[in-house]
Amino acid sequence: MANTTFLPSVPTEAWTAFTLRIKGQVLLPGNPEYETSREIKNAIYDRKPALIVRAEDAADVSRCVTFARRYALPLTVRGGGHSVGGHSVNDGGLVIDTTSMKTIRVDAENRTAWAQPGVVAREYLAAVEPLGLATPFGDAGSVGLAGITLGGGVGYLTRKHGLTIDNVIAIELVTATGQIIQASESENADLFWALRGGGGNFGVVTGIQYRLVDLPEIYGGIYMVPATPEVLREYARLSLEAPEEFSTISMILKAPPLPFVPEESIGTLSLAMFVAYSGPVEHGPEVFAPFRALGEPIADILGPMPLSGLYAFTEAAEQRGRMRVRSGFYSEFNDEIIDAALAFVNNGPMSMNTLQVRPIGNGAMQRVSPHATAFSHRNANFLLTILDHWHDQSEDAENTNWVDSFWQAIAPYRHGVYSNFLQAEGEARIREAYSPATYERLAQLKLKYDPTNLFSGTENIAPKPLSAVA
Repeated sequence: MANTTFLPSVPTEAWTAFTLRIKGQVLLPGNPEYETSREIKNAIYDRKPALIVRAEDAADVSRCVTFARRYALPLTVRGGGHSVGGHSVNDGGLVIDTTSMKTIRVDAENRTAWAQPGVVAREYLAAVEPLGLATPFGDAGSVGLAGITLGGGVGYLTRKHGLTIDNVIAIELVTATGQIIQASESENADLFWALRGGGGNFGVVTGIQYRLVDLPEIYGGIYMVPATPEVLREYARLSLEAPEEFSTISMILKAPPLPFVPEESIGTLSLAMFVAYSGPVEHGPEVFAPFRALGEPIADILGPMPLSGLYAFTEAAEQRGRMRVRSGFYSEFNDEIIDAALAFVNNGPMSMNTLQVRPIGNGAMQRVSPHATAFSHRNANFLLTILDHWHDQSEDAENTNWVDSFWQAIAPYRHGVYSNFLQAEGEARIREAYSPATYERLAQLKLKYDPTNLFSGTENIAPKPLSAVA
């Protein structure tokens, strides 16, 4: 009979019944695959759950949720493993690993697709790009669809086609009671509102139906120039004035030793623009011309390409390592922020450290009412993110101090935060991700759908009644 000493609260008979009903793998400490499954992208978090279940379908997920609730086990969900706050794993509890749930179904005629939560962005685009179609996601190919979607989804197509959540038709999920339900505009509409921006607070996603947009190819790639205050100031201005089909996700960094960076330019303080123009590719050079005038390029790799081609440029940054992140939404990329960015990046640790700049204003995201979904900060023009990535634990203090000092220099100018870029920073910062009214409504819906706060292993919104109105 199974030994359940690792879960003393679970009777042997209950453990046996649970494992017999699970279609997927149940991984326990000591299993080599357990070690692989508990690893996430941010190596700062070295957590050891009591068990990991590689769910095969929604029924497996439902059984896991019911089991965790019944025996008061900490519960978290692992998809792409990109949670910067380490929320993909836990200590001593149950992890639902959805990486085996990879079904994608595409209805090209009706411009819609359905995908399970184990699918990552790279795999999804590989299924729809040959059809000349796409759905807006972020800037990394290994990001799990459920995680990026629940937080909002800010990426290369945001100015033209909105956030990921603006292209969601329906979400299937398992609730805290173990029910498998669907949320859409016509079914569980209050939950559908909350899921679009409210994070993993309301259930475990088992499938998402997305709207597809026409996108045969883009004019894109990478263009890198030396970074100066004048260059960054002009870049910010041009980014908001450009046609909404044009987007960049850029990095202020010291030019790294990559094949396309000349040896003499390695270490140069640079602006690396990752470019995506989703209009007719023949117009791409003309639209990009004002940006080309920013300076003599260190690197110039631009041309027609699939949207997924941009993922190749960020693969190095997706590798597992120790990470610290601080982020915020901003109305302007002002001189104080520019000066701080240049100073801190120039004097940063010997690691992969950068300020990521996402110009997102003057486009589709801002045309959606801030009340339409739980994503509150639709009036933002820029999403700025301090990223530091290193490998040696002995360097933790140096890198942490650098990020925190940099953040203190630019934090006063922020107007909210993107929940997907929060790194376990406490309730006050979680509240910054939402307007006060939105947070109140989310807390009330949490009380309705998860009154015991089973789904607390995330950037958690605690269940509570709506505040009394005087």
